[in-house]
Amino acid sequence: MKFTSFKYAVAALTAALALGACNDVVDMNDGWDDDLVSDGAPSIRKITTSADTATVISVAALDQSIAVFGDNLTDLESVAINDLELDLKEVFAKRHRLELIVPRKLPGTVTNTLRIVTRRGEVSAPLEVTLPELKIDGFENDFAADCDTVRVMGREFDLYGIDTVNATLSFNGQPVDMIAGDAGSFSIRIPEGTPTDAASYLTIETPELATPVEVPFREPGIPILTNDDRTWGDGWWPTGITEVKEDTEPAAPMFRWIVWIKKNFAGTWGYENVMITHFWLDDTAADLVANPDDWCVKMEILNPAGTPLARYVRLGIAESEAVDKLFMWDPASSNDGVALNTMGEWRTVSFEVADLFPALAEGDKTSLKIAEEPYVNKDERLNFKVAMQREEAGDVEFYFWNLRFVKKIAVK
Repeated sequence: MKFTSFKYAVAALTAALALGACNDVVDMNDGWDDDLVSDGAPSIRKITTSADTATVISVAALDQSIAVFGDNLTDLESVAINDLELDLKEVFAKRHRLELIVPRKLPGTVTNTLRIVTRRGEVSAPLEVTLPELKIDGFENDFAADCDTVRVMGREFDLYGIDTVNATLSFNGQPVDMIAGDAGSFSIRIPEGTPTDAASYLTIETPELATPVEVPFREPGIPILTNDDRTWGDGWWPTGITEVKEDTEPAAPMFRWIVWIKKNFAGTWGYENVMITHFWLDDTAADLVANPDDWCVKMEILNPAGTPLARYVRLGIAESEAVDKLFMWDPASSNDGVALNTMGEWRTVSFEVADLFPALAEGDKTSLKIAEEPYVNKDERLNFKVAMQREEAGDVEFYFWNLRFVKKIAVK
């Protein structure tokens, strides 16, 4: 009897010590249902993100980790979002909770539904998945030389099958190879003999695209400051302009001139005028004036590796400066927030039309106007200005040319 009482006392003490010790141990399954056995048809109570299980969601993003709460969620036979079935090896299931990742893939049919099938039944719940749109910005250098390897820039290329396996490319109707690619870019080699006086087109076809996409190359566009004599004849170039010749540095074989600034700014917010030029818009610009959001302004720019492009470059219609609307361009904004350095190579950058040509009168979309007497009446010209306003002291050196309006690339 005494022995038995002693045995129970030891057991009780051991349990108490164990309980005390557990208070200092992190329970990896805290809040997690440890029941693996289902006994009926599945049900869904709520859907949340894995990171915030208190907030119910009805919309999810590709590659997002989500949690599904309910009952009888084990013994899975299939889990599908829209018409895409998930790999069950990547679904973590317990009776009252599933953990899964929304597949990074476009559905064939959009149902906005999560469907779970188990051995004991099935259940569905509304779940909308946002599908990112394909964006194609164009060539990294719209005026690269023949035989150069040049990148095409954009977003979501992998999602839309723009890769070496699924995409078919042609340049002016002739097949070309994709050299390398990822979600944001791929490269091709510019064919020898590509026209220099007219646009060429890279055509992209994939099973995910309803219609082929055409990416223009060396597109002249509607000129602001280009090789067109009517855009630079009366310009003002206080920091410098150079006529391009065979030995010009930096080399710019596609351009007649290049404008440049090379200066040390000793203090903060130093200001220096770089240029003013004048141009007309004729009737070919009717769609640009009516629908400026469908267009952009592009130019080619180059800086030496040792002087990355610093903020701010001010550019736009000259009259906007008087009302404090001359656009302040932070070059990092054209490079995903990273300081833009073209490393001594020409690179194409683009701007929204309304940023560079803001409305200066009530009711106007922009400050753009079509001239009644284009190329004749100088009073109808539009004036375009570039200036440097360096935020911090330091060196500035860059070169540019070929400012033009071009239509944005349409994707369907």
